[in-house]
Parts: sequence; structure tokens; C-alpha cells
Amino acid sequence: MHIRRPSITFWRRTAQLSFFVLFVYGAVIFRTELKTDPILPRLKPPEGMPSTTRLDKSSILWASDDPPVVDAYSPGAACRYNPKGGLVKACIVHMLSENLTWRTKLAYILPPLLVFILAAFLVGRWWCGWVCPLGTLGDVLSYTRKKLRLGYVDFGRNVGGALKGTSNIILWSALGISWISGYRYFENVRCYLYLPYCQICPGRLLCPLFGLSMPTWRDFTNTITSVFTVLSWATLVLFLAAFVIGRRVWCRVCPIGLITSWFNRGSMLSLRKVPVRCNRCTACIEACPMANTHVREKDDEIVNHPDCIFCLRCIEQCPSDRCLSLKFGGVTLARSSFKKS
Repeated sequence: MHIRRPSITFWRRTAQLSFFVLFVYGAVIFRTELKTDPILPRLKPPEGMPSTTRLDKSSILWASDDPPVVDAYSPGAACRYNPKGGLVKACIVHMLSENLTWRTKLAYILPPLLVFILAAFLVGRWWCGWVCPLGTLGDVLSYTRKKLRLGYVDFGRNVGGALKGTSNIILWSALGISWISGYRYFENVRCYLYLPYCQICPGRLLCPLFGLSMPTWRDFTNTITSVFTVLSWATLVLFLAAFVIGRRVWCRVCPIGLITSWFNRGSMLSLRKVPVRCNRCTACIEACPMANTHVREKDDEIVNHPDCIFCLRCIEQCPSDRCLSLKFGGVTLARSSFKKS
């Protein structure tokens, strides 16, 4: 009797669910580890500088003082607002923003920064496709849309380019505000400008809900907090809508994914193509949730692209035997196979 092997999608869904539980509930699962010294040295705010645990509970940035299992920063959207601390502390945008404001010396941020670079260099945006909790939540929304037999909007290249530009604006604006707020001229409003991207990130509002705790939905203390409050609501609506009406649209806007994408082309993980085996069908284009067309169009052996999240739907749907494959270093992890009609 022929036993059908589990599909790539099955393994990816299994990994997404497992990582979601680990990232969100890691500090609960491994609570005994919290009593030990941290694996990496913890970055601490200088005297007089804001911190998520120093802020008033009415602030939209307040977080409990529960430490994570590992004081590291993930290439995926690991949120500081996970219940009980989470597996890792936060995302890379959080780390960069916080330490730009604190004016932390490079020697202190180098260890966690090198850990992030190593993780991103090894597998690139695989973190987005297989690990990121926000990506997992988005895929659940997309799966629901599919089950309801609702179509999706194909935004095309032009909109895709605009979304990529938006992610750059969000990232560099957040880092710029973080740097500027570190000057003493802004000390009176520093706590309101602190972690600007975290203030509007949908993860801040969604992750606490899985710990049966409520995030701070609004803060109308002053004009700055009011603006960030309204922006956080708008961003949450856009996040939910992005996965309902499209496929992985938010991932093309996400500044965390943007940083991780810088490592895709030099990653140890590579998407390979045998050009002579490609029959120029559009199966890979239709399967790609990121609307990438380069796999079909390029005749290169390595077809990594900054927007690729290594979901491997192209390999799964490619009808040409051994045309596409995924390799880590020199080891083949998956390859396309002939699909019988």
C-alpha cells in the first residue's frame, strides 16, 4: 500500500503552530529557566531613560517585568508584549530603537546583534514564512478566507513596489525618531516618543490577548500619545485587512521583514533552479503568496529574492521534476517533482 508523504505545507503549518506556542508561551513552558542567569547579558536603560517596565501602566508601551527565557532578539516578530515574557525578548526593530534612544555603546549591543545577524544569515526570511507569530496569525486569516471561498486581490508589481517603499519609510522613521528622542532637548517628551514602531505594531495589541490579558488600547494623555493611539488602531485594521483581502500583504510592509530580507541573497538557505527544466508555466507565480515572479523569469541557478519568505509553495506546485530545490549549504532539503495528472 502506497503511503502518501506529508506535504511541505503540512510541515510548515506544523512548524508555525509550534513556534507560535514557543514564542508566545515560552516563558510559561520554560519557567524554571527564568531562575537562572540569562544566556546573553541583558541590556539595561541608563538612569533617566525610559523603559517598558518604568512607564506608567496607563502608557500603551507598558509591559510587565517578566523576563524572557533568552534575552535575544529574533528575526521574526517576537513581541515584547507576549504574556509572561515570551521565549525571546523582542524583535530587532525594538532592539535598535531602544538602544538608539539609550545611546548604548556598541560593545554592549554587539552580542545580541551578532546573534541576530547569525540567525538571519543562516536562513534569511525563512523566519517570516515558518516562525513569525504575526505571519502565522495572518495565515490563519488567509486560510479562513479560503475556506469561505472568497477570492483575494492580486496587487501586482507596482503596488508591491509601493509597499516595499512604505516598509522603508516606517523603518527609517522609527529609527530616526528613536535617535532624535535621545537628545536632552527632547527629555520632556522622550517617554512619549519611545519605541515608535512598537507603539503602532499590531503585535502589541494582539499578543497579550493570547495570555488572557488586555493590552492598553488607548492613551490620550497628550497630542503625541493620541496620534500613536490612532495610528495603532489604523495599523491593526490594515494588518487584519491585508491578510483577508490579499496574501501576505503585511509581510511586504513589515520593517522587521525588511531588515531580515537584507540577508536573503547571502543566506546559507538557497532556492535553486535548473533553467533547462523550466517549461515557463506560471505555477510558481500563482503559488507565491508574496507575488514574486523572479523564479519563473530568472535563468540563474540561485533564485533567492529579498521578498522570498521560503514558504516553498513554488517547489510544491512546480510540475517539472527536479526543476526547483531548496538547499542549506550543499544539502538538498526539498525539490520539485513531476505531478501526475
